[in-house]
Amino acid sequence: MQATSNLQDKLDRILRPGAAESGHANGGKPALIQVLTGGKIREIDHTALEQLIGQAESLLKSFKVCAGDKVLMTSPNCPELAAFILATWRLGAIAVPVDFRLTEGELANVAQSPAISAKIVLVAPALIKDYAALETNLNSGGKIALCDIAQLHNFEATVRSADHISDFASLADPALLILTSGTTGTPKGALHDLGSLINNLSELGDMADFHKDLNVLLPVPVSHVLGLEVMLIALLDGSTVVFSEMTIEGIVAANNKFKPEFMVGVPTIYGAFLALPKGAIDLSNGKVLLCGGAPMPASLAEDFHKVFGRRLNNGYGSTESKIIAVNLSGPDQSVGKLVPSAKVKIIGSDGTEQAEGQSGEIVICGNTLMLGYIGQDQATNAVIHDGGYFTGDIGYLKDDYLYISGRAKELIIVAGNKVFPAEVEDVLRANALIKEVAVIGVPHSKLGQIVKAHTVLQPGQWSDSLNSEGEEKKEHRQKLVQLMREYCAQHLKRELRPMEWEFYTCDHPLPRTSAGKIDKKQLS
Repeated sequence: MQATSNLQDKLDRILRPGAAESGHANGGKPALIQVLTGGKIREIDHTALEQLIGQAESLLKSFKVCAGDKVLMTSPNCPELAAFILATWRLGAIAVPVDFRLTEGELANVAQSPAISAKIVLVAPALIKDYAALETNLNSGGKIALCDIAQLHNFEATVRSADHISDFASLADPALLILTSGTTGTPKGALHDLGSLINNLSELGDMADFHKDLNVLLPVPVSHVLGLEVMLIALLDGSTVVFSEMTIEGIVAANNKFKPEFMVGVPTIYGAFLALPKGAIDLSNGKVLLCGGAPMPASLAEDFHKVFGRRLNNGYGSTESKIIAVNLSGPDQSVGKLVPSAKVKIIGSDGTEQAEGQSGEIVICGNTLMLGYIGQDQATNAVIHDGGYFTGDIGYLKDDYLYISGRAKELIIVAGNKVFPAEVEDVLRANALIKEVAVIGVPHSKLGQIVKAHTVLQPGQWSDSLNSEGEEKKEHRQKLVQLMREYCAQHLKRELRPMEWEFYTCDHPLPRTSAGKIDKKQLS
């Protein structure tokens, strides 16, 4: 962990980006670029960003927000959302950015939950079908204020000096709450302090060589730890963040216009690039194409390099631990080397630490970890104990690089043989008929479990055949199963071969979480 004075200096660069001390104001490049619908461009330089932060702070003060309060905010990526996150920290309050795709009921549930009990909810009104009803709901449940994020433009900016950049009593105070799951029922949120966050940003920025000349394309929500951290690293180091529309068309247009050196995307984004016509996207300027938010299939990385001649850079982290590893130049199968403040132990099923190259549960140690799940001590103690965070991921360390095999909860045991779904999925993705696949385990009376594959077919005759009726559809499905079984017999060991198949047409995507991961809980 860096010295407190050093962390304070870095915090100053983020919370006062237009100040002379930050070195950003005269850099000549925008801090933020927002690509609006229709291709219109909005540029915010570092001085203008500091103005927005000051205006956001004044708005929050008008609602009596102070240290320790929770400020819940939801919006697509935009300069105002960034400004409110930073203004919240100026006031020593806790920023709670949540997915802009939440329903109004989910939003109210999160804000009113006893552990969160937000002071104010900031929204982009275009997302809300009935603003008045939501306002009434929030007021009746505990007098939670509701405000349009654009209202900050009606306020004079609060100006902060270098000797009082925030109202936190200590950088060890809670500052950020990121939801991990559960927007109905009791939401689970990981609580982080500002000191460990700034330290993590600094280490990641140094590792990835962020600097003022970079354009960073960010088509990932800042309500997700991946998007938030990359945005903050860029602001810390003076890079330019480009907020594109979160459609493939919008991402491609922003990429082709701004030629980013650094791009962040979930695997589905990079997978969609592979389906584009030749020459539709120009990645020639890309130095780091970070793939995160969900496991990156090895087959995706291989296909991407074949088509574009560019490497996809894997990474690793979680809402509970922040980003702890990035693979810039290591073995393709690895998620990279660890940041200096993170340590990893590999723990076997017998509870002992494993030797190098041996697989077990990944346990993260160090000051990158969350303070805990807010208001849920039992859940916190279940994953943080014995000096580390037990991730539930299976992997191993070799030559200082971390490798991920899969999730312990997803492990399939077929007649005593361990099957990691990712291993099967990688092989199936290489089949020309398959567009998307998810593998799960289902109960079996004799073998304990068997492998089942949910596959989305590529456009073409086989996908079209699933729209037929009756015996014709049944016959087509039987032929598909036979083709898949023949393919698997050539490429997979017996215990890895799916024994059950579910086929979907090309326009029937598999269910996904808000982070872009395939939601296997919805598959059976």
